[in-house]
Amino acid sequence: MRYSEAIAEAPPGWTHFSLADYDRLQPDYHRRFENWIPGGELRRARQGDAAAGERLRKALFWTFVYEFEPERWDELSRAEPIHPGVLAALSVDGKRVLEIGAGSGRLTQHLAERAAEITAVEPSSGLCRLLASRVPRADIKVQFAEVMSIPDGWADLSVSCSAFGPEEEILRELERCTRKGGTIAFISPRELEWFAERGWEVARFDPAEVQIPPHDPALERFFGPIKPPSDLAWRQV
Repeated sequence: MRYSEAIAEAPPGWTHFSLADYDRLQPDYHRRFENWIPGGELRRARQGDAAAGERLRKALFWTFVYEFEPERWDELSRAEPIHPGVLAALSVDGKRVLEIGAGSGRLTQHLAERAAEITAVEPSSGLCRLLASRVPRADIKVQFAEVMSIPDGWADLSVSCSAFGPEEEILRELERCTRKGGTIAFISPRELEWFAERGWEVARFDPAEVQIPPHDPALERFFGPIKPPSDLAWRQV
């Protein structure tokens, strides 16, 4: 996702965070954002440019949530169950499964019930702590999805839920990690039409069919409307 897109799509809760939260991030994040944040933006924000500071806080909203308030993200993920049609469409039984952007385990717990082996990749240490408590059998790696310590062709199925769109680096890495004849799948990715236009199989399920559990109304005031993951794009490697 481009910087401008992250700004435009920031949920209402972006005001909860401050510019100081950027400096609290681990150095790996600073290196990751070095070429993503436009040149001079961070400097202007630190010099008191309110507009630049607002843009930065909006663009990094999700990173701030994952790193500093993982329990809040976990609450959202539990309020947004994955459509059962999506879960049924995934070929998981007896497979080696790689999940990227695993979060606190919303998808992982379903995969672990059916997979022969499962590796879950997630850069947030706080989310990984929640993930480990929820899915103890998963091999959890605290890593970014762009560069993973996964052997070439290890996975029969590589999958992500509501975490990525058609990022070139991530697609290349998933192709490397997935065996020939295996499957790469994205649940509710950004830019679903991008995948459809390039020959990926696409299935759309009705989100109204998902039973949303009771949750604190403050959750939607912070994150915006509840959106259960209900789309699937996949292709064979």
